[in-house]
Amino acid sequence: MRRLCVAAVFILVAVPTHGQERVSNNEAAPGRVDPGVAEQVAEVIRAKRAGILVALFVKPGDSVSKNQVLGHTELDAARLSVDTARANLEATGTLNQMFWQHQALVTTREEMEEAVHKRTAPKSRLQFAIAMEQSAKGQYQAQQEVKKVQKINLEHCLKEYESRFIHSPIDGVVSEVKVTLGQAVGIGAPVITVSTASHLAVFRAVQADILPVKAK
Repeated sequence: MRRLCVAAVFILVAVPTHGQERVSNNEAAPGRVDPGVAEQVAEVIRAKRAGILVALFVKPGDSVSKNQVLGHTELDAARLSVDTARANLEATGTLNQMFWQHQALVTTREEMEEAVHKRTAPKSRLQFAIAMEQSAKGQYQAQQEVKKVQKINLEHCLKEYESRFIHSPIDGVVSEVKVTLGQAVGIGAPVITVSTASHLAVFRAVQADILPVKAK
C-alpha cells in the first residue's frame, strides 16, 4: 500500500508543460508562492526533421550542458545543398560582367550626349546609347536580385542542415535515449530525454520504491 501511495504522489506533482515535466520539492501553502521551491525539469527532445540516426554521443546517466550536441541524423544531402548554395552565391562572375557592361554603356551615353551637344553626332545615336544603357542596367539589377535569392537559399539550407543536429535544451543528465543508431525517426518523434539532476534523483527514488524486490 505504501508503494502505491508514493507512486500516486509522484504522478500528481509531475505536470507536463510543452514537452517539459516539472516537479516541486515541496508544496507551497495555498494563496502564496514559496520562493524556496526548486523547479525540476525533464525535457523531451524531439526530431526537427525526418531521417536516420547516424550519430549518438551520449547514453543514459551522462551529464550534458545546454546547447550541447547529443547526436544527429544523416547529413550528406543537407551538406551538399549547403555547399551548392554557397558556391552559387559566391560565383560573382556574371554579376561583375553585368556591372562593367553597364558602366561602359554609361560612359558611351555620356560621350554621345557631349557629341550631340557639339552637333558632331545625330540625336538618334544618343537615343540608341540611352536604350542600350537602360537595357544593361536592367540586366545588372536582375542579376542583383538573383544574388538576393541565392543568399536566402543558402540561409535556408544552413537551417535545414542545423536542424538535423540534436541539442540539449538544458543543463542536466540524460535520463532516457528513445532511439538507436540506424533507426529512422520522423518529424516530432521523441529522441532523448534530459532531466535536471534533482528531477532524475526523485524519479529514480520513486521508481525503486514501487518496483518489486527480488527474493534473495
